[in-house]
Amino acid sequence: MGTDHRSRLSFVIALSIILGSAWIGVWRAERPLQVSREPLFAAQNADGDRILPEPTVSGPEATDEEIEEAPVDLAAPAPPAAEPRVDVTAERLGELIAAMRARVSEGQVLEPTDTGAFALAAEVLDSDPQNAAAIAVWDRAVAELVDAGRPTLPEDLLPLAQRALALASEERADLPPVVALRSSVERTEAMLTEIVRGERLLAREGASARTFERAVERFRNALEIDPSSPRALRGMEDAQRKMIERALAVSLELRFDLATELLEQADAVQPGSSRVLDARSQLMAFRAQTEAEQLTRFKDAVAANDADAADQVLDTLRRLIGNPEQIADLESKVINVRLYGGYAPGERFTDVLSGGGRGPRMVVVPVGRFMMGSPEGESGRGSSEGPQRRLAFDKGFAVARNEITVAEFRRFVEAEGYQTDAERSGSSAVYNEKSGRLTKRRGVDWRRAYNGTRARDGDPVVHVSWNDAAAYAAWLARVTGKPYRLPTEAEFEYVLRAGGSSIFPWGEGDPAEAIANLAGAGELSGAGRRWSQGFQGYDDGHWGPAPVRTYAANAFGLFDLDGNLSEWVEDCWHDNFLRAPEGTEAWVNPGCELRVIRGGSWGSSRDQSRSAWRGSAVASSSGARVGFRVVRGL
Repeated sequence: MGTDHRSRLSFVIALSIILGSAWIGVWRAERPLQVSREPLFAAQNADGDRILPEPTVSGPEATDEEIEEAPVDLAAPAPPAAEPRVDVTAERLGELIAAMRARVSEGQVLEPTDTGAFALAAEVLDSDPQNAAAIAVWDRAVAELVDAGRPTLPEDLLPLAQRALALASEERADLPPVVALRSSVERTEAMLTEIVRGERLLAREGASARTFERAVERFRNALEIDPSSPRALRGMEDAQRKMIERALAVSLELRFDLATELLEQADAVQPGSSRVLDARSQLMAFRAQTEAEQLTRFKDAVAANDADAADQVLDTLRRLIGNPEQIADLESKVINVRLYGGYAPGERFTDVLSGGGRGPRMVVVPVGRFMMGSPEGESGRGSSEGPQRRLAFDKGFAVARNEITVAEFRRFVEAEGYQTDAERSGSSAVYNEKSGRLTKRRGVDWRRAYNGTRARDGDPVVHVSWNDAAAYAAWLARVTGKPYRLPTEAEFEYVLRAGGSSIFPWGEGDPAEAIANLAGAGELSGAGRRWSQGFQGYDDGHWGPAPVRTYAANAFGLFDLDGNLSEWVEDCWHDNFLRAPEGTEAWVNPGCELRVIRGGSWGSSRDQSRSAWRGSAVASSSGARVGFRVVRGL
C-alpha cells in the first residue's frame, strides 16, 4: 500500500513539473467545446449595443465534420430596422456632405469605420444615390479598399467592403475597381471561413489527433490565401500549443503512444520548435520514470506471488514498453507466478532452514498431461496398473532433484531427536551377499548401507519406512514454512515418464548404455553373483545403491527416478485405479497400512523397472531397496 501511494504521488508531481515547464495547464485541454463568440467584426444597433454573431455548433456530441461544415456567416450585419426612408432635408444633407468632406480632408476615408467619410457617404447615398460628392467618396473608398485587400482585407474593413459592393449601381458593378474589390472580398471571406472552422475544431473538448490535423489543415488553407494573416498564424500557434497541451494531458492516463503522436503533429506545425523539443524531452523523462516505477511494482507483485496485481501492472507496462520481446518476458513471469509460484520450469532452488543451512535442492516441474498406468497387452504388465487414465497438471510443483541422502536425513534426526521405525524395532532388511536375498538384521538403521555396512553421506538413505519419510517431509515443511510433502503416485509417474509414454522411462527396449543404476545381467557382485532377471548385457558399474546423481538427469532435470532406489509415495495401496480420484491428488484412506512404492531400484527385475510398475509395503517397514524424495507446492 505504501509503495502504491508513493508511486502515485511521484507520478502526479512529475506530471505537474512537465505541465509547468511546457507553460500550459491540463485544465485548458478540458474546457467545454464551444464555437468562439468573438465576432469576425462587430456592429452596433440603434442603441449603440454591439451585435455579436451567435455560435452555430457546440457540445461534445457534435462530430468534427458537423463542426467544420456548420455555416459561417460573414455577411455584414444588416442595418437596424428603421422607419421607411424619407427625403433628407437639404439642411441635413448639407451637414452630412460637409462632415464627409472634413473627414476626407483629414484622410479619414475608411476609419473610423462607423464615422469615417465612407460611412457618411453611405448614409448620403441611401437618401441620394446620385449624389456626386458621395459617389466621389465611394470611388475613393473602393480604391483604398482594393489597395488594402492585397491579398485579403483586414477583418475590420470587410464589412465596409461588403457595404461598398452593396451600394454599387448596376452601371458601376463591372468597373475594374469594383471587380477587384469583389475578388478581394471573396478571398477574405474564403480565408476567414477556413479560420473559423479551424478555430471551432481547436475548441473541441478532448480533441483527438485527427481533430488537430483537420484544424491545422484549415489554417494552412487560410495561409495559402494570405500567408501573412495574423489570425491564421495565431491559429497555427494555438494548434501547436493545444497539441502539446493535449499530449501532456493524455500522458496522465499513460497513453504515451497518443502523446507521442500529438507531439509529432505539433512539430510538423513548426519544425524544430523549442516548445515541442522541451515537451518531448520532459515526456520522455516522465515516461522513463513511470516505466521504472511500474517495473518495480511488477517485481514486487511477482516476488509476493500476487499474479492478479502483477497482471494489473502489466496492463500499464504494455502502454509504456514498446519492445514486444520485453513484454513477452514479463508475461511469462506472470504465467510463472500463476503456474509455478514465480519460478520457471526447470529452475532449481533450495529453501533456508530456520535452524540454519538449506533444504534439499528442488527442481520446478512443468505443467502438462500424461496417461497414467499401462495399456492392456504391455509386456510385464500387472493388473494393478489399470485402467489407464489421462491426468493433467495445471499447476506446477517442485520435486527434489535426487533421493534424500544420508547427510540430509541426519540433519532431521539430530534436529528433532527423531527415532526411526527400524531403530524402534531394532532391525531392518539388508542385502545378504551369501543368499542373494534381503534378510532382517539386528542393529541396522538409516546410518547403514544396503548391506549393513556404514553408509556414506552422499548415498541415498535406506532403511527408512513410509512413516519416517512422512515425518521428514513434515519437519521440512515446519522449518522452512513451505508446503513440503511426499509425492503423490500420479506426480511420481508423471516426473518418471518426463513427457514420454514408453514402457521404460528411457524408451521401449533395454538400455544400450549405462543410463541408470539398474539390475543388469552383465553385473557381478563381490561374491560372484549375477542378476537372473536383469537387463541383458547391461552393466552400470554398481551393485547396490550408487551415490545420488551418479547418472544423467531425465528430461525434467531429475536424477535416479528410473533406478537406484524404489521410493515411497503418499498414496495408500489400491489393487487398481478403479474409483481413483479424477485429479492428481493422493488417494488416501484413513488408517491404511499399505503404502505405494514406485520406480525401479538397483535390484529390481526388468518388469519392475517399467514406467507403470507399482508396488506396496507396510508403512512401518524398511529395507535396502527403498528410499524417498520430497515434493514442494509452489
